[in-house]
This record gives sequence, C-alpha cells and structure tokens, in this order.
Amino acid sequence: MLTYRVFGPCADEGAFIKDLSKQCRSLGYVIEINRHTNMMKVKFPKMGKVTWMVWENHGHYQVV
Repeated sequence: MLTYRVFGPCADEGAFIKDLSKQCRSLGYVIEINRHTNMMKVKFPKMGKVTWMVWENHGHYQVV
C-alpha cells in the first residue's frame, strides 16, 4: 500500500502557483483541474507553455 502526505494546499482553478520542482517553470496560472486523473492544466506565460501537472501538492508547487 502506497501512502504519502500532501505538503501544502492544493490549487483551485484560476489560482497562481509557483513551481518548486527541478524544471524551474516559475509562475503559472491554473486553467483546468481534473480530479479524476489528479492532474491540473497550468499555463506558464513566461515560457509560453501549457502543461499538465499533478494536482495534489507534494511540495512541488506553492499556491501564491
């Protein structure tokens, strides 16, 4: 059985997040959350990319 702990508050749609992972994507805007797959679509304007990230916060992002 896998157990893990959520380190911080999870983001909501329309929230700004600061990426703390090794990918250094800076500040992002949450566009969509899919709770069925535990993923959220995030737009990073500085990089000009839209990407899917894990929604449950395991310390890889911080809600601003």
